[in-house]
Amino acid sequence: MEKFEDILARCIDDIKSGRAGIADCLDRYPSLREQLEPLLRIALEIGEPADVKPSPGFKIKARVQLMDEIHGRQAVTKWPWSRYKKQTKPGTLRRRYSMANIILVIVLALCAAGGGTAYAAQDSLPGDALYTVKLGTEQLRMILPGDDVTKAERALSFAERRIEEMEALAERECFAQGLALAVGKYGGAMNMTLTRMERACNRGLDAGNITARVAEATARHLLVLDELWDKVPDEAKEAIERAMEVSERGRQNALAALAKRNTVMAAEMNLAAMQGRLNRVRARVQNGEALQIALGQFEDMARFGQKISQIAQETGLNITEVAALVDEATSRHLEVLLRLYDEVPEEAKEAVAQAIEASFRCHERIVGILAEMDVEVSQPPVIPEKTRERVKEILGWPDPPGPNVPHGGVAPGPSCPSCRR
Repeated sequence: MEKFEDILARCIDDIKSGRAGIADCLDRYPSLREQLEPLLRIALEIGEPADVKPSPGFKIKARVQLMDEIHGRQAVTKWPWSRYKKQTKPGTLRRRYSMANIILVIVLALCAAGGGTAYAAQDSLPGDALYTVKLGTEQLRMILPGDDVTKAERALSFAERRIEEMEALAERECFAQGLALAVGKYGGAMNMTLTRMERACNRGLDAGNITARVAEATARHLLVLDELWDKVPDEAKEAIERAMEVSERGRQNALAALAKRNTVMAAEMNLAAMQGRLNRVRARVQNGEALQIALGQFEDMARFGQKISQIAQETGLNITEVAALVDEATSRHLEVLLRLYDEVPEEAKEAVAQAIEASFRCHERIVGILAEMDVEVSQPPVIPEKTRERVKEILGWPDPPGPNVPHGGVAPGPSCPSCRR
């Protein structure tokens, strides 16, 4: 199978020699169109270098230094023919392209240009003529050398750019094709980030920092997307919701990877995100759709908290510290949710009840894990009796599940029709 770098090099040669155009090359390799087009356009934007000739004085000085270096050597290094019988001899000239060389030439040319198309493209937005060039420079950066951690960081920076582009599009009120494209590219950048992050973890690289960075970044993205959702018209809200889903998936994947190394930090970050969702809920009590979305996100985060607890159980990492964090946060979360249940319109009560149940089950999962592991703690996690009774009333449970509920603290589902999923 022909290598991508060879195809790219051949296309550049054909176009510059006049044997083919960009469209011809793209038609020749339709499966590579998306990767080839921005790279070809960047390469063709680079002009021929200036004709710079060294001065006679520089030539003489360089010659003297070279001769001094040659005569100063104590030994002459010979080509080890016996060890490299199958290799090409140094004197043999053979034209050969490699992606590293192509990338190096392009990047150096772009840097030397001091501006130009590629530089101008950095401020372009989806729908602008130079946006493909901007994406092309990002592809070039991903091909440059670096381990999986480095490439995950690069891809994360591209995801950050997509969020900034969504903000800029909202400011310009460009909500049609541009916003959908930015959301799609955000998903691609996050997929690339997570793929490289997972490879780094699987290969035993020091991935603790990148997992935490991805978790922090995606939680921040979610806050920005909240504001955008409030600004954009109804026809654009679906695109923002898709971006929210991508962000939350990235956050959970990063926290799951982080939990295997630092369970306490993963639990803290997830609980902080849950608190952020509650803040969003309280700020949007009168907006039924925004309220439903935020409550659904809180519920997903609470369920994910059970996964972090499970990882803590499997690894045995700081389970008592995680239990203390969950206990304190759950009591606070339930207090807020129980008040909200009384405040929200009737049509929103089911969503609040589901969030209450998810939060409660996360707490009871921790209690069950402590019981299964026979871990003694100075202050066992206990939800106040008054709160438990209120939960029982809302969810329609005959008896609120307690610390001794079997199967890791997972109680039967609510009996009331409005709370049954």
